[in-house]
Amino acid sequence: MTRYWPMTRDTCAIGSPFGPREGGFHAGQDFPAPDGTPIYACAGGTVLFLGAAGGYGQWIVIDHPSAEGGGVSEYGHMWDAGATGLSVGDRVEAGQLIAYVGSNGGSTGPHLHLSVMPHGYDPGSKIDPLFWLRGAAYPGDFLWALGEGEQRELLDRTREIWTQLQGPDGLGWPQLGRNAQGRNRSFVDALAEVQHSEHLG
Repeated sequence: MTRYWPMTRDTCAIGSPFGPREGGFHAGQDFPAPDGTPIYACAGGTVLFLGAAGGYGQWIVIDHPSAEGGGVSEYGHMWDAGATGLSVGDRVEAGQLIAYVGSNGGSTGPHLHLSVMPHGYDPGSKIDPLFWLRGAAYPGDFLWALGEGEQRELLDRTREIWTQLQGPDGLGWPQLGRNAQGRNRSFVDALAEVQHSEHLG
């Protein structure tokens, strides 16, 4: 089960937090961003609500099954909640593009309002989204989208392949001939030579 921040690493900024604020209680976390900034699903699930929503202007609500960590996430203030083609009942994957930042409804500037309900749709049970997102990956960050074990396996395999390309003990492969220094060439040397000759040709 992987959770994602609702925006990419370079666009994700923390705004008005969950908790008391002037005029009442803010039952979510705001993410200020330029109008039109992509919004991504924090976890996989099914679109529960989508469209007009009072103070949110437009919203998308996603119900997450227990296999995806459970709960419900709620995204508000986009201009058009259906801009990516989603409809109620659609399945979305964790990290999938679902909407774009707007400033619709009760908003003072472009931002995403994210609310989280931990045990199904219950507006009275909202929790701090930053606590729920702890340890989440960023959409588009390939390595961060992998679990710790998967990252380690990928790096180990990359090292293994690099060692093979360099030849036994990093001394190259006799069957590829010698380089200008008289050492056995590796596959990397051979490929570089081919690319160099293609460039000259």
